[in-house]
Amino acid sequence: MDIAVAGLHLTGQPLNHQLITLGGELVKTCRTAEHYKMFLIEDEKGRKPGLIRLPANKPGRAYVVEVWSLPMENVGKFLSFIPPPLGLGTITLEDATTVKGFICEHRVMEEGKDISHFLGWKSFLDSVK
Repeated sequence: MDIAVAGLHLTGQPLNHQLITLGGELVKTCRTAEHYKMFLIEDEKGRKPGLIRLPANKPGRAYVVEVWSLPMENVGKFLSFIPPPLGLGTITLEDATTVKGFICEHRVMEEGKDISHFLGWKSFLDSVK
């Protein structure tokens, strides 16, 4: 199963090992369609990004994601690692194809900081070094 990741599971990030340990292979780096906003989630476990799909009538942005192929028999285990307010849903990529990927509960729009203008997690991290 192909899964799009946008934050801590990206190559070189702290949770990338989860994908590798479960037999994941990097398929490609690309962008989402321009339907999303990215918010900073800060909790007791640290900080991470959350992508939220916007309604069709709201302008969004495209974000850098990696698409990883994960063996189907390991998808359930991978799901068990994902804490709220994150989850897996359907992400539309820039070429209009869809894959499963990380999405975020809408409440983060009120609780988190909008970091959309960075256009990706690694760009945000580079800005706070």
